[in-house]
Amino acid sequence: MEILKNFRESIGKTQQEMADELQISKSYYEKIENGERNVSRELIDRIKTKYPIIDLNIFLNKNHTKCVKKET
Repeated sequence: MEILKNFRESIGKTQQEMADELQISKSYYEKIENGERNVSRELIDRIKTKYPIIDLNIFLNKNHTKCVKKET
């Protein structure tokens, strides 16, 4: 997940620091960043609380279509 990696780097954090802050293992964090693991709802909630600036849409499954209601 390149967006998550870019965010982490922009705030000057290592993968270990992010994992520690999110209370997960570094291995799990690495797999999320590399797109090898899905993110649990519980972890999304932790990310949202810790970093409210992150657009949580980055965690949507690539196979799902995002629907947006257009303003008229």
